[in-house]
Order: sequence, then C-alpha cells, then structure tokens
Amino acid sequence: MQITPTVAEAINQHFTGVQPKKLDAIDITPLFPKKKPATIWDSISPGKSPFGDLFSLLNNVYSSKLILFQLNNTITTDQDSGEDYERYLQYPNANIQALADTIVDKYDSDDTKMYKIEQWVQNNITYVSDAEQYKEPELWAFPTMTIDSMEGDCEDGAFLIHSLALHAGVDSDRLRTYGGIVVTGAGTGVGGHAWTAYKRESDNEWIVLDWCYWAQSSALSERQSMSEDLKYLDDWFFVTATKTVETPYTNRVRYATDLKPLTLSVRV
Repeated sequence: MQITPTVAEAINQHFTGVQPKKLDAIDITPLFPKKKPATIWDSISPGKSPFGDLFSLLNNVYSSKLILFQLNNTITTDQDSGEDYERYLQYPNANIQALADTIVDKYDSDDTKMYKIEQWVQNNITYVSDAEQYKEPELWAFPTMTIDSMEGDCEDGAFLIHSLALHAGVDSDRLRTYGGIVVTGAGTGVGGHAWTAYKRESDNEWIVLDWCYWAQSSALSERQSMSEDLKYLDDWFFVTATKTVETPYTNRVRYATDLKPLTLSVRV
C-alpha cells in the first residue's frame, strides 16, 4: 500500500527533526491480520485537494474506521484475537532476565528502565533484513535469537525491547508492541513496520520507542505522544504480555485510550 509523495511531504512538515535510519525496508504487512478492511483508504472522499490537509486526512481515516467498528459492534477494542503473538516476548526467560539485569538497576523508575533498554537495543543490535539474515522474506525472531545474533529487523528489536522491559520489572500494562503502517522517509510513501509503545509514568501518555526507523536518543519526557506523532499512521494489531489484539476498526495509534464498545443507532 502506498500513499502519494504529497502525503509524505505533508507529514514531514510536522516532524521534529528526527530522520529515519537508512534501512532496507521489509514490508511485514502480509503477516498482518486478514480482517483488516482492504479498502479503508478507498472509503475516504477527500474532495478537490486530496492531501492538502493532513489532519483532515487522518480524521477521515479515523471516522471511516469508527463507522466500520460501529457496524461490527460485537468486536471490542481489547478482545484477544487468539493470534498468540505474545509468545514472541518469551516471558519469562532466564537468559533475557540475566541481560535485563545488566542494563537496568532494580531501583530505576519505569521511565528510566525503558530509556536504558531502548538505548541499549539501538546501540547494540544491528538492523539486518530477514532476507539477508535468515534467507527468508519474513521471519519473526524470538528475543533469544536476536540476542544470540545481535542482529534483526524491526519486529525483532521491538519484541526484544518489550521482553527486556518485562524482565526488568516494568509494569506490563504500560507496554505494547504494535504492527502497522508508518511513513518510511521524506517523499517515499509508507510501509509496514513494528514498534514498541510505552505508557510514560510522568504523564501516562503513550510514546513510541523505535529502535530502527525513527530512532531517538532524547529523554522520554521530551518526546511526542504517540497520538500526535504523525509518522505512525495506523496500527493493525498490538501485543501485550498476555494477549494479541487486532485493531481492524479502530486506530489505536491516533486514539490510544481505551474505547468502549459502541452501538450504531439508525432512525427509520
């Protein structure tokens, strides 16, 4: 799925100066849940100037998904899909625990632990595509595999960050690993990506901890909330320590707060 360069340029006008690392992008979208409406972008009617107003575009996406959610109101936003992607977190695991103990101090706050873990993964894991590393177009590596090789692609590092955080004692309710669609660079459109999200202690805002495409070294307190970070366009699922939640009808990147099930009222 591609958006015209005009959209990417509009999004980049809102960036904070962070630039993506030069990576060989691998599109993980074939692995995303099949329930995602394939025509969601086609349902948008932007009018004469399709991409002149980025915020209007994003609101239209949300509105379209909300309508779909209302029409399928038996699905709740936090329902376990049964996909069991949480197995990729390998929690608990003695080897990952041993590594986590070398990265963080047990007396650190959750915010401090997450920053240390994110920076450790950024500085020690080398981005390598699955095609190069495993001779496969797409392979989700377990954290122990990534630690052994010290290499991996986007979801490998995201699962590792999430797993290390759990082993470091970070509150599991503050952690998610997302799969979705992000801007891949100025004027280059969009692509599939996976990233870790963390609910910051200081203000309870969800923020992105991205070790590869949009890696940051700034303090967590200085970062945009995930709902405002326009590089992360949409999400298809998220993983917690206990379940995998598909998000075909709600955009949890833009609207990360828990939504209550809705019903559609039709007056005849």
